[in-house]
Amino acid sequence: MAMRLWVLFSMVLGLISVSSAQQISSLLERANQEVSRVVERALPAVVTVEVRIDGRSIRSSGFVIDTAGFVVCSADGLSGQPRATVYTYAGDSLEANVAGVDRITGIALLRVPSTAALREALSWGESERVPIGSTAILIGNRAGLEGSVTVGTLGGKDRVGVRRDNQRMVLLLQFNGTVGAGEQGAPLLDTQGRVIGVIVGDLASVEGAPVSAVSIVGFAVPAEIAQRVVNDLRTRGRAEHAWLGIDYQGLPTGVVVRRVVPNSPAAQAGIQVGDLITQFDGKPIRSAGDLTRALYFARPNQSVQLTLMREGQILTVSVVLGKQSL
Repeated sequence: MAMRLWVLFSMVLGLISVSSAQQISSLLERANQEVSRVVERALPAVVTVEVRIDGRSIRSSGFVIDTAGFVVCSADGLSGQPRATVYTYAGDSLEANVAGVDRITGIALLRVPSTAALREALSWGESERVPIGSTAILIGNRAGLEGSVTVGTLGGKDRVGVRRDNQRMVLLLQFNGTVGAGEQGAPLLDTQGRVIGVIVGDLASVEGAPVSAVSIVGFAVPAEIAQRVVNDLRTRGRAEHAWLGIDYQGLPTGVVVRRVVPNSPAAQAGIQVGDLITQFDGKPIRSAGDLTRALYFARPNQSVQLTLMREGQILTVSVVLGKQSL
């Protein structure tokens, strides 16, 4: 009797194992199909951007955001040139003018006068709604290989990067997937094919750690910031960001002020070196990422309340944020 029960139990376990393996295989197959569908839909809107300097070709990535002729790309990839050539995935070669450049985030916008070949465009998503660990898809021009696809995960949010060329801080998403040369300006997509980030150009550091040109971890400007920058570039030709006028560093208890720029909004409000910022308009500031995020989502000329800790005393100061554009 006991032997029969053991045989029956073993058969049931075997059936469960087979069923589980089939379910896992089915889930993986569906996931692969989902990614393939996203790539198939997105590829026609992903482009390669080329500029030539002294006979030398510099190629980077970009994507069509409006078939009326607007292409999002990397400021670093343009290398200060007023015009560029856009190559579509279908093989079309289109001349484009630079509509605007934001050197703070490293995002640029091109305008293509001849729009007949721009048949597909990507749409903005919301990185805020994408959970960490979710699948993210990068499509770009890796080392001259157009339409290169990398599938990874959203590895983190509110990372603080420092741009190499101007030492400006930029708020970033972390992409757990390799990013190669030429992929700055490429779209980072969610599983619906919406742009949740734009791969950033050359960074000196992220969270204080140096960044190499080719890395197993990539970084992107979140869609919420990128979309605002693109809209500014499209309507005004430049992007404007809120400016406080301090250098700061994250500590376990808040963000400490390391330098105050003379005549800046912070200086005019009486903020001093050594002050610990603990709140921004009532929202807790626990890290450098919190403050960087708050400033990127604020607007120039906005009045905000900062809560400070100074020599054991809690202070509240009102600051009218300034404007920075580069």
